[in-house]
This record gives sequence, C-alpha cells and structure tokens, in this order.
Amino acid sequence: MATVERPLAVEQEIIDAEDAIATTLYRRRWARCIVFGTLPLSAAGIVIGNLLIDFSAPGAGEAALNLPLAIILVASVIGGIPFFVTMRGNLRFNRAALRKLLVERESLAEVSGHGPAGSQAFHGYRRKVPELRDAYWRNASKYRSRHNRFQLVVILGSILASVATTAAAEQGIWSWLAVALSASVSVSAGIISQFKFRERSMNLQQTADSIDLEVKAFMLGIRRYKGLSPEQAAADFAEEIERIKEEQRKKELQLEQPPDGRQAQDAPGAQG
Repeated sequence: MATVERPLAVEQEIIDAEDAIATTLYRRRWARCIVFGTLPLSAAGIVIGNLLIDFSAPGAGEAALNLPLAIILVASVIGGIPFFVTMRGNLRFNRAALRKLLVERESLAEVSGHGPAGSQAFHGYRRKVPELRDAYWRNASKYRSRHNRFQLVVILGSILASVATTAAAEQGIWSWLAVALSASVSVSAGIISQFKFRERSMNLQQTADSIDLEVKAFMLGIRRYKGLSPEQAAADFAEEIERIKEEQRKKELQLEQPPDGRQAQDAPGAQG
C-alpha cells in the first residue's frame, strides 16, 4: 500500500509546486506592472503638473501637487525592492523543490519497474530535460521583461519628450529635458532593434513548450510513443529532444546575423 501511496503523494506535491511557481510568477508580473507603471506616471505627473498649473494663483500650492506624487514615487521604490527580493527567493525555493520532486518521481518509477527502461546514461539524460525546459522558460521570461521595459521607455519617453518640447520655447531647462528624453527613446529603440528581446523570448518560449509537450507525451506513452517498446521510446525521445535543441540553436544563430544575411539565407534556392 505504501508503495502506491508515495508515488501519488509525489504527484500531488509536484502539482502543488507547479501551482506555487505559477502563482509567484503571476504576482511578480502584476507587481512589475504596478511598480514600473507608478514610477513613470508619478514622474510624468510632477513634470506635467509643474508645466500646466499656474502656482501663482491663490490656493494653488506647489507642494500640494509635488509632495504626494513624490511620496508615491519613493514608496514604490522602497516597497518594491523587498517585495521583489522576497518573490525571487520564493521562486528559487519552489523551483528547487520541484526539481527534487521530479528526481524522486523518476527514482520511484525506476524502482517500481513502471518507468521507461533504458541505460543509466539515458536516465541521466532524461533527468536533465526538465531542467533544460525550465531554463528556456526562465530565459524567455527574462527577455520578455527586458523588451517590455525598453518598450515602456520608448512609449512614455515619446510622450514626455513631446510635452517637454512644447515647454522648451518658454523655459530653457525644458529644452535639455526634451533632448534627454529623445535620446533615451532613441537608445531604447536601438537596443530593442539590435538585441531582439521579443524574438528571442518567443523562440525560447516555443522551444520550452515543445520540450514540455514531448516530456508529457513520453511519460504518458501517447502520440509518437504509443505502442513502442521502452527502448525504442527512449531512443525516439532523445532524438526528438536533440532535434528541438538544434532548431533552437539555429534560431539563435539566425537572430545574430545581420538583416542582409538572414534575407540571403531565407531566399529560395539559397541552400541549393
């Protein structure tokens, strides 16, 4: 009875660990939207408010505008740092727990004789596949976050640059601010174009999803592994994973090439 209960308990713990990771990532994404949205909005409120409001009128106190916005801006920074540190620690803990549970599940499957048979080398290879998938997922999330941050700089910088340019005719300091904002927009747009964070994120996400589907199909014995012997299923699994990895390497190399090189490679008859 115990030999049956423990695998079921491991499966439940794996589900709980995956759910904890998904919840942590969801909260972190919302926190990023709030914190990184509050910072530029507060700064923009201070800049635009000082431009458009006439503080010489009675009762129009400059501190009544700047102080609350400054408090919100500082609170976002002070409150956001420990929150992100805590979320990062929780994420590392849950991912480490998930990796241990996956290894335990593999060990229980081997001991019970219900897992996929094969050489010791294949079992070591099989254990590393989920780690590779998770690494692709993490890198996809990292590049997606970088793209979103630089894209946010481009959008907000363009808006604030227009406002600062309008005010530059009246006060000299705004001309320098307009130049700085325009420069930040140009630099951010250049970084996005050069490093292609969005394309890298999409490629890594697709590769990780393909590996995840292949792992589940192999474990369940469905799709290409249906009706195969354990040895043949193991060989097909390793071959498919290596094919997916090779495709990812080709995508990375393609992104590193200049536009002219990519067009020449994609042109009909280029491989002939």
